[in-house]
Amino acid sequence: MTFKDIKEARRAVNFYALANRRGLQVIKTDSTRASYKCATDCPFRCYISQDGNSDSYQMKTWKDVYTCHHCFKNPRVDQNTLAHLFKRKVSYNPQYSLKEMKDDLETGFELNVSMSKLKRGKNLALKKLEGSFVDDYKKLEAYGQELRQSNPGTDVVINISKDVLEEGKRKFLRMYICFNALKMDWKDGLRLFIGLDGTFLMGRYKGQLLVAIGQDNMNHFYPLAWVVVDKMLELEDGLSSF
Repeated sequence: MTFKDIKEARRAVNFYALANRRGLQVIKTDSTRASYKCATDCPFRCYISQDGNSDSYQMKTWKDVYTCHHCFKNPRVDQNTLAHLFKRKVSYNPQYSLKEMKDDLETGFELNVSMSKLKRGKNLALKKLEGSFVDDYKKLEAYGQELRQSNPGTDVVINISKDVLEEGKRKFLRMYICFNALKMDWKDGLRLFIGLDGTFLMGRYKGQLLVAIGQDNMNHFYPLAWVVVDKMLELEDGLSSF
């Protein structure tokens, strides 16, 4: 088994310990290697170091033998492991509580984790998500330009808040997209009908997704254009994007 770096290798060992309810203890770890044993002196051994023929890291010793019982408190389940474990749930539901995290760990892994460690893990997950979301928003204008170049005639409109722009900041307000091919198809072969549908976005960053919909001769719905608007905008403001 190989890993791209020692950080990925340590994470894999931590998740192994979590999934198998094994209390593994670090013998030695640094920037080039990591070795583990069972906390109760079972025969288990794991040694990972850099592969001499590449920049990757390889598991060179793996003795998966135990004589102990499963552990209820696991030293390998640190805040980083918890952040990776719950990152998806926290992204879908930022209100995912510490009690729910604790209950899920007890039910799924028979593991007892302190509330303080759970709090650190959740805060780290939120911090990672905040960075990834911000990075994604920064790519929107490049994404819009790519759509215009690869799909000539495509309409892409991105609005940012003028209020924070005066302060030297940039805040997303709305984004409208209509592919040229969809426009042409509607003009050439669809019924002269446009409907509107919408839904609220329920992730970490709220908003509304509004979609203009056409209909073909078989009564099938056909998306024409869509806009994402800030949750604070009134409906008529969102409709004006079309």
